[in-house]
Amino acid sequence: MKRLGFVSHISKRGRLIVKAETIPKLFSEVYDKEQKPIGKIIDILGPVSSPFVAVKPYDKADLEKFKEAELFLK
Repeated sequence: MKRLGFVSHISKRGRLIVKAETIPKLFSEVYDKEQKPIGKIIDILGPVSSPFVAVKPYDKADLEKFKEAELFLK
């Protein structure tokens, strides 16, 4: 598994905003540290040198557990 980055914050629309270490492909599946799929990348934001990605979670029931969480790509 390749580290995507850490969750910076949760948007008003329920998206996880992640400070990415590299620029991933759009619509890539995102996983938590237990290798469970949690959502898909729907947007890439900011400059190339310091990108953020917006992740649309599959389940919006308990988003608070992802605050500052480390997320991964396969």
